[in-house]
Parts: sequence; C-alpha cells; structure tokens
Amino acid sequence: MSKPRVLMIGGWTDSIQKAIDGGFDVTYFGPTESGYWLDADVLGRCEHVQEVPVGQPALCLALARRLHADRPYVGVVSFTEYGLETSAIIADALGVKGLAPWPTSITRDKVWTRKVLQDTPALALPWQKVSSADDLTDFYHDHGPDVIMKPVMGAGSAGVHHLRTEGDLKELLDSAPWAEGGSFMAEKRIDSDAVYSVESLTIEGRHHVIAVALEQTAGHGNSACTRIMVPPPPPFDDETRDKLARTAGELLDAIGLDWGIAHTELMIDSDDKVYPIESQTRIGGGRIYQMAEMTTGFKQIDGALASLISDEVKVPHLPAPTSVGVMFRLLAPAGEVKSVADPSVLEQLDGVFASQINIRPGQTLTAVLDNVDLGQHGVVWFQASDHAEAQARMQEICKNYWVEYTDGNRWHPTI
Repeated sequence: MSKPRVLMIGGWTDSIQKAIDGGFDVTYFGPTESGYWLDADVLGRCEHVQEVPVGQPALCLALARRLHADRPYVGVVSFTEYGLETSAIIADALGVKGLAPWPTSITRDKVWTRKVLQDTPALALPWQKVSSADDLTDFYHDHGPDVIMKPVMGAGSAGVHHLRTEGDLKELLDSAPWAEGGSFMAEKRIDSDAVYSVESLTIEGRHHVIAVALEQTAGHGNSACTRIMVPPPPPFDDETRDKLARTAGELLDAIGLDWGIAHTELMIDSDDKVYPIESQTRIGGGRIYQMAEMTTGFKQIDGALASLISDEVKVPHLPAPTSVGVMFRLLAPAGEVKSVADPSVLEQLDGVFASQINIRPGQTLTAVLDNVDLGQHGVVWFQASDHAEAQARMQEICKNYWVEYTDGNRWHPTI
C-alpha cells in the first residue's frame, strides 16, 4: 500500500523528519544547502526535493501541479515564516488539506489583522496606518503617550519603536522611516514588557490550546526577547491561562482559521484585560514547539501532520505541564570581543538540549534591538523539573558564561 504524500514548503531537519516518521512520502520545496537547521541526509530521505525559492508561489504551484497530477498529495504544509502563503495558495489550488489563504494572508499583514479584529469589540485596539509625520503625530496625540509603531509586514520585532515621550516621538519623526517607502502601523501600546503566546492546533474549526509561553522583553526602547518560559512562572495561574486561551480562541474565530497550527501573541494591560497583539499560522519561534513537546507530551507538528489523514486525531486542550522549558538569550553588550567562555560549558549543564553561540574573539558586537536573529549573540535552551530549578539553572549559566572586551571589562549574563 502506497504511503500518503505530503508537500512541505520550506522546513528544517526536525519538521521534515517528523513527516517522514509519520509515514508520509515527502516532497520538499525550499533551500537545500546543509547547515545548522538543515541536514542533507534528511533531505535524502524525501521522495522528491526541489530547490526553489518558497517566496515564488506561481513557480511552486506550477511544480506542485505537475507532481500532484502524477500522484496526488493529501496535504500541503509549511511550518516556516516565509513558506506559509505559498503553502496556502497551493493547498487551495489543489483542493487538498492545508492552511486557508484568508487567515494566512491577513495575519501576515498587521493592518489587515487589525481591520478584521476591529469587528470584534473585545479584540479591538486603537490603531492607524502611518505614512507620514502628520499621521504619527496625530495618532500619538490622540492615543499617547504610550504608542508603538511597527512595520506592517515586519517579523521578529524588527523595526518596532516604543514611544513614551514627546522626545521619543521627535526622534522617530526625524528619522522618517516611511520616507524609504515602507509601510507602518501605529497602535496603542499595552503597559507591559511581558508577551504571552498561545500555541494551538485547529482541526475542523476547533481550537485546541497546547501550551502557553511567556516571552520577557528587554523593556522600553528594546523589543529583544531575553527569555521564553513554557509554562510561564508564578504568579501565572489557571485563571490567567484560561483568559489567554479564551482570547486566543476568539481571535482565531475572527480570522476564520479552520485548520492548522497558530502562534498567537497576547499582552495583559495594567487593567488586567487581555489584548491581542498578533497571530501567525505557524509554530512559535525560539523552539517554543520543542519546549511545548517536552512540557506537555503533545507534539504539535506531528498532530498537524496526522490530521491531514484523519480528523479524529486526539488533541489535548490545555494539557497540564509536567516540566518547564526555557530559552535564555545571552545578550552581550556592544563592543570589541577579546575572549569568550568556551561554549561547551553551556552544553554540559544539566537539562540543556540546544544552544547556538556565535560570539567569537575579535568580533565587534553591536546592540541587539529585536528578535530577527536569535543566534546573533547567543541562546541556550534547557529543560527543568520546575520553575525553581529553572531559575537555578539560569543562575548557573550566568555564573559560567562570560565575554571579555578589549577595554578590560568582563560581562556575565544576568536575569
């Protein structure tokens, strides 16, 4: 009996291997150069590999049609940021399971996301598309002093500006980022430096929340994430968890998601109300999916793949976590590096399951202001039995890892 056939648009070693282990014949479209995220040996286990830019949907669709006519696919998937729209277009055109074009496309455009959410009062947040100094000034004076301006099609917190004072506003107006033709949006900022994410899997229109994560940001003026914890540490409780899950579900209903994985970011304001920030029809970045697997026992990607064949896949809703997963970023200050701790000291610590350290002697570090490149400086992932043990392991990382600069200063991470 032939295996079910799935088309994967982009991906990395683990996601491709999951499809193969799930009993699929895999067709892979995307980059093929072996590296940190992609093992050429795993590509060799695919039925068909086509090196093609995933951001060219017409070409990908034309190739998919040819292969689908020879032996049909049961579904088209993408678990990567830039393959999502292409996968949705192909799945829709071939009439097979996959992401739908509407929720996939509108969640990749922050203006369209806000347009859709404003029809649901509980999800609405003051916002405006910004194309000039006058646009931003008017919005700031109407909704400030706490305002954010961000690129409409941005990712990883790149280009996000926090405005809390007239001085912040003047500095941004002087830089005039829209003068280069970019599209931006302003919205009222939520009074918090903590971002919650709800990781879910939707099948037949039913949203199952797999895990809730807390992303701690560096604070005003810097959107960079300092750590992610799955589940969030105390005082996080069941009431807060349920409130976040309920709001995420309302958002997914509003955008019309009927199948697929979603990573929905939410914040809790000083009035204790949950506000939606954005949602993406993909897994969360920073290996959140792996931490969710470790802490809940449910494999989000495996579940999505299995649901291509059967709608009867059992997906737990709000499963109780049995451990804690942590992503801890090593955000070293700017400066010229003289020496650095041996990265192996991190890999040898209890519970560490991955790390990516790129700081090297002779390197000149620049300030990290967003999450575009998690490995620009350094990041380590580990698992702990509970939050107390997680805290102790972060302290151990802070003690054992350091960067020394040519000016004689030595830096250790801090919590």
